[in-house]
Amino acid sequence: MSGEPRIDPTDARILDLLQRDGRRSYAEIGAEVGMSGPSAHERVKKLEVRGILLGTMARVDPAGVGLGVLAFMWITQAPGSLADDISSAFAAIPEVEACHRIAGEADYLLKIRAGDTADLERVVRRVQTTRHVYRTETDVVFSTPFERRPLPILRNLADEDRSGRPGTP
Repeated sequence: MSGEPRIDPTDARILDLLQRDGRRSYAEIGAEVGMSGPSAHERVKKLEVRGILLGTMARVDPAGVGLGVLAFMWITQAPGSLADDISSAFAAIPEVEACHRIAGEADYLLKIRAGDTADLERVVRRVQTTRHVYRTETDVVFSTPFERRPLPILRNLADEDRSGRPGTP
């Protein structure tokens, strides 16, 4: 790292506010961080241009739209096919909410939303028949005590200030 912080404390506070409520107006954001609404708008736009703020989106209750079953699926690629990136095949399955390439025994971890167990079985079969999928393991979620917590940007920035290194306590 060049020694220049990726974000300053004001940017961190803006990001924290937006993570907690992405519909907040620029005037409200500005008032919270001690600047005008237009200045807050300019800061937000700069964070977007730098690729730090990836946008805002509505949070939808999956059960409220008929997708009440959540499962995680571990995927192991077929021997000899590890050089092939099969994530685009998973992206073509609408019920796959997230796809992660991982280290460990499996190669991918998928987050899947389905309407019921019969629907989940259909999605699992579709994943299992994807070219280069060798083995799968599926874990069904009973409950989710919390999810989508805001990133601890302010704490991480404070740690960086104390140590002089990014994110070090």
